[in-house]
Amino acid sequence: MNRHLSKLIQKSFSIQTKPTQNYTMPHPIWNKPELEQVNLEHKPALTFGDHFAYYFIQSMRVGFDVMSGYKKITPFQSELVSEKKWINRVLFLETVAGVPGFVAGMHRHLRSLRGMKRDQGWIHTLLEEAENERIHLLTFLNIKKPSLIFRTGVVLAQTWYVALFGVAYMFWPRVCHRIVGYLEEEAVKTYTHMIHEIEREGSPIHSWTTRKANEHSIEYWGLDNDATLLDVVKAIRKDEEHHKDVNHYFADDYTQSKPNPFPPGK
Repeated sequence: MNRHLSKLIQKSFSIQTKPTQNYTMPHPIWNKPELEQVNLEHKPALTFGDHFAYYFIQSMRVGFDVMSGYKKITPFQSELVSEKKWINRVLFLETVAGVPGFVAGMHRHLRSLRGMKRDQGWIHTLLEEAENERIHLLTFLNIKKPSLIFRTGVVLAQTWYVALFGVAYMFWPRVCHRIVGYLEEEAVKTYTHMIHEIEREGSPIHSWTTRKANEHSIEYWGLDNDATLLDVVKAIRKDEEHHKDVNHYFADDYTQSKPNPFPPGK
């Protein structure tokens, strides 16, 4: 028995894998026209829970803008957002955005176990969303590493956010999904502004129009071999738009017990 196990382990270590191999879940791959077609439409708040979710995200946005030193540039402003501030902003955004899908997926997994019934396919989509946001984070870490102070802030923010979202999802899952939907709306706005800044000559991140994307990003999003960081940001923005639509759909009352209409990779 031990000899068989030893041979199995040796065989597993002898398997050659590509250095860029990604162990990822099925996820949407966007074509070029889709990357350019992004919907910035806001989902109107109808119920008390919707209004709470909207103003909760707006209050978080104000504090987040101050912490990250973010300013939306107008023609009358000369100060530009530096590359460091852009990286800090999106890194913090992705550490927050990567929490809800995993927490919600865990809750639905445990609910399925307790109820001894199927989950209608929600768990996969929620976990894929969490992984997708983590890939966004790892992508920007290839550009610039954050400081120790920044990492400490992430740990503190993640601690309270995981606890808050975890408790809230036990009692108000619909509101939680609406919160994520509005969070993703803000993410789409941020990445749209980022793309405009990348394409604008004289911007601190204008070099991203020619800076080559790393192999992991090209493989994950199925990009062309000569893809740039601009192409990567466009793919990330499209991911965020997809998360926005998915969570707003999940937030609707009538979908809580219905099958998930988003199959793996869609």
